This record gives sequence, structure tokens and C-alpha cells, in this order.
Amino acid sequence: MRLPVHSSLLALALTASAVAMPGAASATDIQMWVRASGATAAQFMIDLWNASHDDKVVATVIPDNQMVTKLATGSQAGDVPDMVSFDLIYMPDFMKAGFLKDITDEMKKDPNYAGVAQAYKDIATYDGKIYGAGFTPDVSVLLWNKDLFKAAGLDPDKAPATLQEIHEDAKKITALGNDTYGYYFSGSCPGCNIFVTSPMMVAAGSKLLPTKAGDDALTGDGVKDVLTEMKAMWDEKLIPDSAQADTGANFFATFETGKIGIQGTGGFAISALKHDKPDMNFGIGFIPGTKAGEASAFVGGDVIAIPAASKHADLALQFIHWELTDEAQLEGLAKNSIIPSRPALADNKYFKDEPRVVTTAQALGKGFTPYALHFNDMVNSDSSPWIQMLQTAIFDGDVDGAIKTAQDAMKAIAAQ
Repeated sequence: MRLPVHSSLLALALTASAVAMPGAASATDIQMWVRASGATAAQFMIDLWNASHDDKVVATVIPDNQMVTKLATGSQAGDVPDMVSFDLIYMPDFMKAGFLKDITDEMKKDPNYAGVAQAYKDIATYDGKIYGAGFTPDVSVLLWNKDLFKAAGLDPDKAPATLQEIHEDAKKITALGNDTYGYYFSGSCPGCNIFVTSPMMVAAGSKLLPTKAGDDALTGDGVKDVLTEMKAMWDEKLIPDSAQADTGANFFATFETGKIGIQGTGGFAISALKHDKPDMNFGIGFIPGTKAGEASAFVGGDVIAIPAASKHADLALQFIHWELTDEAQLEGLAKNSIIPSRPALADNKYFKDEPRVVTTAQALGKGFTPYALHFNDMVNSDSSPWIQMLQTAIFDGDVDGAIKTAQDAMKAIAAQ
């Protein structure tokens, strides 16, 4: 998600350097590009399909920071794979550019598509037409150290239900001393914060990004409420000083030290902590808003779509129908500790002994994905109005000024 996506993917395609493309697929091979960070999960699905189908899927792994350029360039040249999975956040740009095949009629006839998490449906729809489906999900959740909760006199089995509870719990955990802190976030990582901080704002009723020119940005009380609470936690030294400069390199590693009480993270944390820190007692919950009962999550991961110039679009469509079935969702994803893109399948035999995974899967149904063109410019670049707002509000203390500046900048980007 680091490669800038500007106002026109067409311009990107025309100016990008030529890249070598795979040779023509055989009649029985379905060529698929997958981004590197999603390749392991994608391969589970591909292997399962290939074990029972004559038409084989052949995957080509593309580095994350090359996928946008490669697909845009290939689309202009008519030299594309039969299907592609990529970071869902770039769907609006590719749909608008006309690079993807309209699969509306087929998806509307598929009963399994109806059960796909709403965030995936929203991000893959443009002008009322469907261009893709959820493939390999990830979602943000709240993580807490149960041992520190217990030591601080808190209920180790109770997740903070509001942002204010996070603040109060963080005070008690920080009071333990010995370089222990109540809360952590990566203060210089725009992507990390859209993943774990924005859900608090959305849960509290805010709308974040403008979808098109003329739309408002950062509306609702949630934005100010969250920034105010985080500023207070920073001022009260409930967050370590190192958080301010963290570009994401220590997004998760700091929690693994056992010195952090609470932070937002992704579903990957469960398997990572069980592997790296098998003796750590930790809980997984929903990211809350400012009132009890409010919760949200950033739905990430990859979507699957068919390039408009696909040579085997019919076979690719068969694969998309198949990947939404119970078999694929459970045997390809859940069996490998990956949450299904259909939230109703969260309660399954593979997750029954790990309720934290069930909670993560349920978070998918509570989640959202910002629908915005120019997402990189608004959010993901190191100088985006999103990260500048967070830093100015939390570290410099100008909450109102930070919000106003970010609103104006986001609206200007949306108007491009």
C-alpha cells in the first residue's frame, strides 16, 4: 500500500517502465497474480482448487509495491492475467479506470456472495456494478495483555468497552512502573493508524474520507473525541515516547515485549503471539467507540477480480464462485487459521478451540473499508493529511486545527 495512486491510473500505466509479463496461458491454466503479502493465504486456496479441478490455477507472486503499476501497465497493453488478487483499498481506482470485468449478474445469482462481509461488497462496487469479491481477509481488533491487567487490578477477561475505558485501564497499567505503558500505537505510520485508530472514530459515528469531489471529510464527533482521548493519554505519559517516531517497524514488536497493556492490531496477532510468545496471556476484542456497545474494525486483506482483458474470464469466474463456497472458506481459509470472508462461517470446527479467532472473524462483520479514490494521497503517504492530523493533534496538542487542516486537504485531493 506504499505506491502512490494518483488521479489517473491511466497516467501511471503510460509512464511506468515496461515489465515482463508471463507467457500465454494454456487452455487449462488460469493465470493469477497475487501480491506477495497475501501469497501464502492465496496459495492455500489455489492448492485446494487444483486438487479437485482439471483447470489449474497458476499463481505469479508480485511484490506489493509493484502490483498497482504492473496491473495498470498490463491493462493498457492488454497483457494481463486471467484473475488477480490485490489490496482491496485500490479497488475504487481500478474500477473507475475500467480495468476490471463487470461480474454483477453472476454475483447477484450466487447465494454465497450474499453472505460476504459488507465491507467487501462496498469496496468492490462502482456505479452500482460489482467488480470483485472478498478473497483473503484481514481485520483490525483490540489486543490486551491479561497478565498486566491482572497485576493492575483489572479484570483480565474483560476487554475495554469504550475509548474512555481504554484510557482508565491504561492509567492503572502504567502505574505498575518498570517501563510498563498502558497503550501503544505507531505515531508515524499512516497505514497502521487507518487500520487501528480510524475504527474508533467510525464506531463513534464519524465518516472519514470523501468519496468524490464535493464530499465532506472527517465528519461527526468521533474524530475529535478519539484525538482528544489519545492526546490526553500522550500527555499523561501512558504511551511510550518511542511511539511518536515509530513508522510501523515496531507496530507489533513493542507489544511482544510484555510491557504494553492495550493496542490495536490485526488478526495475525493471534498466531504470531502463540508462536513467538507462547507464555503470554492475551485477549482479543472489538475496537470500541466512545459509548458502550459501539464497535468497528478496518477490513483489509485482498479482493479477487477479473481484468477486463482476461483471456479465460469464464474459468476465472468459476474460481470466484468456488472460493465463496463453504468448502473453500472452511478448508482453504479457516483450516489454515485465516478468517473467512463470510462472517456467518466464523463459528466452525477449526476455530472452536480458539475463541479469539472467532472474535476476529466476527469483527469482519462489524467492519468497514474507506471507499476513496486517491487513498494513497489522502491516507497512506508519509505526508498525507491523515497522518499529519494525528501527529498535530496528539503530539502537538492542536486538535481542532489539525482536523480543519486535514478536512481541507482531503477535500482538495478528492476534487482532483
